[in-house]
Amino acid sequence: MTRRTYKTGSLTERSPGVWRLRVRTLNTAGEPVQRQRTFAGSEAEARKALTKFVAEADSGQTTAGKLTVGECLDRWLAHCELRGRRPTTVTENRRKIEKTIKPRLGNVHLAKLTPGNLNDAYDEWLKSGLSPTTVHHLHAIISAAFNHSVRRGDLATSPAARAEAPPNVSKIPTVPTVEQLATLVRFVAKDDPVFATVILLAAATGARRGELAALRWSDVDLVAGTITIAKSLTVIGSRADKNVHIGPTKTRQQRTITLGDRGVEVLSEHWRYMLALSERVGSPLVDDPYLFAHPYHVNGAEPCLPDTWTTKFADLCTKAGIGHFRFHDLRHWSVTQLVASGVDVRTVGGRVGHAQASMTLDRYAHALPVPDQEAAAILGRMLPAGSR
Repeated sequence: MTRRTYKTGSLTERSPGVWRLRVRTLNTAGEPVQRQRTFAGSEAEARKALTKFVAEADSGQTTAGKLTVGECLDRWLAHCELRGRRPTTVTENRRKIEKTIKPRLGNVHLAKLTPGNLNDAYDEWLKSGLSPTTVHHLHAIISAAFNHSVRRGDLATSPAARAEAPPNVSKIPTVPTVEQLATLVRFVAKDDPVFATVILLAAATGARRGELAALRWSDVDLVAGTITIAKSLTVIGSRADKNVHIGPTKTRQQRTITLGDRGVEVLSEHWRYMLALSERVGSPLVDDPYLFAHPYHVNGAEPCLPDTWTTKFADLCTKAGIGHFRFHDLRHWSVTQLVASGVDVRTVGGRVGHAQASMTLDRYAHALPVPDQEAAAILGRMLPAGSR
């Protein structure tokens, strides 16, 4: 590996005719940073490319003068797909980019974009009716795309680093009461025992709907009373052109959790139901059937699509007379009940697949069993009497 060092930067021949160009410059805070890019050609051509690279870095830009915000976002999305980001995440980010970000900023050249331009866009989106949380998410997408361009060497510094995005305000989840959940399950079980089982398992495990849809019976151990959640099912595309994708969980981690006696009882009943149904219609179960099979595939060969659960659940909540709830609120219900019962947040977070215990605490602190008044009373009893 040949390396040439110049006052303005360095060249390193990584392989015959392929050079790594490195330059040192200052970021907007005056701190030294190093930029690099790859160049293919002769050493003489690489030296010319290095000289140009240095000039661009010194002027505070690299190829940003030719790159638009829209092109930057497209490159970042392509990078996310290549690096295996979840299809649903890429699809949702692309939707926000095409619907909101590009119409406002897509044709702006990065070299001319300032933090003030971004702040103006954020203010316009807020005035148009978007929530602060939504605008915060748009800022996160823009920041990630710009940071990717910085790492590529296309941009010296990210304008988003100095922009002022609105705060991400987390709402306290609205969950059904224990009595409302019991009412719903009894109502659903009359006509659809399978979906009643889906509801019970979602509440018992706190699993995401895609994780439930991806479950096979090989993930269940009724003897040990456990269930292993290792995959997630997502549906990409329109109704006419659906693409079912099964990949890792949201945090890319596998977890095995205890079902408890009630959970084992529910799944044992469900297994007997599936077995009897498949025998009655003359379609034996496949070797490793899905836990919740598509209605047209009683042999368990095809999974039920989680999108159908969302609409169905909301409709059944209304018909059961318990109010308006989302299927995802069953996950919130599970966490809230555990935290309120005094189960430590690390155990709860591990059970539902939170990446960090702090996420559980930040989101569900309102459910902690010790209210603020009691906390104040505890500390008050410990304080020394008198201040004079």
